[in-house]
Amino acid sequence: MNQTLSAFVHSLTPPIVWNAYLRWRGRPPTFPWHTFGSIATCVDDAPLLEGKFAEIYTKYHSLEPFVPIDTTRYRHYNICFFANFCREIPGDFLCAGVSWGLAARVVYDFTDFSALGKTLHLVDPFEGIVSEKPGDISPRYNRDPDYVLRQYPSGAPVVLHRKRVPLDTIPGKLAFVFTDTGNVSADVASIPSFYEALSSGGIIITEQYADDLARYNSVLDRLGVTALWLPSGQGVIFKR
Repeated sequence: MNQTLSAFVHSLTPPIVWNAYLRWRGRPPTFPWHTFGSIATCVDDAPLLEGKFAEIYTKYHSLEPFVPIDTTRYRHYNICFFANFCREIPGDFLCAGVSWGLAARVVYDFTDFSALGKTLHLVDPFEGIVSEKPGDISPRYNRDPDYVLRQYPSGAPVVLHRKRVPLDTIPGKLAFVFTDTGNVSADVASIPSFYEALSSGGIIITEQYADDLARYNSVLDRLGVTALWLPSGQGVIFKR
């Protein structure tokens, strides 16, 4: 079967039948294409669509009213994946750039945060800032901090800081930091203090890494570290 005809038949055939045909031919099964924002895949992406992460992400996705459910699914999966590595690392978790609070809320449940004996610090001035351009305020950015706090059960170990980054004072030792400020200058300027506050084995993941690799890498070079550049554009920084 030539490639064009094979693709046409594949598009018309139910996946279970197509995969049975491939097994009969001695070839590995294929999967339908799924698109997650700027990422597309035709391999088995079950961890994003089934199981604990998928259930939690689906439960809370409606907190963010302007983004289709699959657009940020992969990015949130990455955040949860690395956050889970830091459950036993000494120190608190910190989220800078909160808006509607979806990422922080998903991480809270995915890591069973309430059982860790840590505090989740949420840092955001709630001014609607989405870039480093003066006056660039988005009407789609949540400006109500109480909307975020109401998402958590009473007594949850969550502390809100209505501040911009970089912070004048870091609230203690940190195990995990995730940032989505939209402001590359502020984000880059915050890395040295966040990195210094990280315990050994701690992780920073930033959403804006691929937006300006030169500026991020200039700071990281001075710290003597190299970020893991994810296909999503996120950057992951490990504390040795």
